Amino acid sequence: MILDNKPTICIIGIGLIGGSMALALRGFHDCTIIGVDTNRQSVGAALKAGAIDKAYDTPAEAIPQADLVILCVYPHHIHDIVTQNAHLFKSGAIVCDVCGTKEHLYGGMHQYIPDDIDYIGVHPMAGKEVDGFLNAEGTLFQNTGFIIIPLEKTKQTSIDAMQEIAGYIGATRTAVSTPHQHDAIIAYTSDLMHISATALCVNYHRDMNNVYTAGAYRDCTRIANINPDLWTELFMANRTALIPTLQQYIDTLQAMQQSLQTEDREQMQALLKTAAQNKKTMSKMTV
Repeated sequence: MILDNKPTICIIGIGLIGGSMALALRGFHDCTIIGVDTNRQSVGAALKAGAIDKAYDTPAEAIPQADLVILCVYPHHIHDIVTQNAHLFKSGAIVCDVCGTKEHLYGGMHQYIPDDIDYIGVHPMAGKEVDGFLNAEGTLFQNTGFIIIPLEKTKQTSIDAMQEIAGYIGATRTAVSTPHQHDAIIAYTSDLMHISATALCVNYHRDMNNVYTAGAYRDCTRIANINPDLWTELFMANRTALIPTLQQYIDTLQAMQQSLQTEDREQMQALLKTAAQNKKTMSKMTV
């Protein structure tokens, strides 16, 4: 396998995920890690922290050296980087992205990928409510999930390589998924959760303070301190899967509202009972 022998790994986008990936991959098959980012502060901090060995300003400078290219940038940048630099990828290299939505991104990707490189999507199920390299941690992926999303022509050796990387960075749960299945599930487990948290913070009681808050408030609103540009792009890219998921949520909220308006205790109790039972079921859904 190409990643067995002192590979050069290029990480494009040295923010929270890219920076954490660089820190977590330290020592992987005695690799050399090079980084690309237009943010000079992030690059400088990554070099100082030893997360990367060398930095470049543009993908075109770094891509020809890399045995593995990891794209940790916004979805629209992924498409641009692949199409504009397709002729520069090293023969036999693996190219992957960590984007949170896949089907929309991969729609026409196959026509831009050279036959002598292998493209594969991954989605590390980890993050924070803050971003940037200064918040990156080498332990970010410890005890997390890691989803692998191959394209139709992705080689098994590349899937195996991603499985190995997942284990090395600390992920303890892995799954191989299609782009469609990935996006449908993520619409609920990630996108809807961020919509719910942010919706709770669009309006709030102006007389509240921290005396009135406890665990429920912290847990339900933690991720509302969101990156508006990134999440707008992710929501829009996954809107086909997200719209029906969001509608189910709205329907449930309306049913709860109706039970309050009509003082229907039985309906409210039934909804809460269903939720409690489903939560128990969901907690047992392991790989």
